[in-house]
Amino acid sequence: MVIIQQEVCTGCGGCIDLCPVIAVSMVDDRAVINPDSCTDCKICVKVCPVNAPYEAA
Repeated sequence: MVIIQQEVCTGCGGCIDLCPVIAVSMVDDRAVINPDSCTDCKICVKVCPVNAPYEAA
């Protein structure tokens, strides 16, 4: 499961634009992942310039 560190996210929107299943949305100017939609493709982890998303163990 991928989680976005809210305190690190800058709200750039790159992960939203590239998510193939539209599992990422913006809440209070920060990206949030819908765990019911996320397929764990980890594209958000790869494209984030500040490393806000990470794969939880």
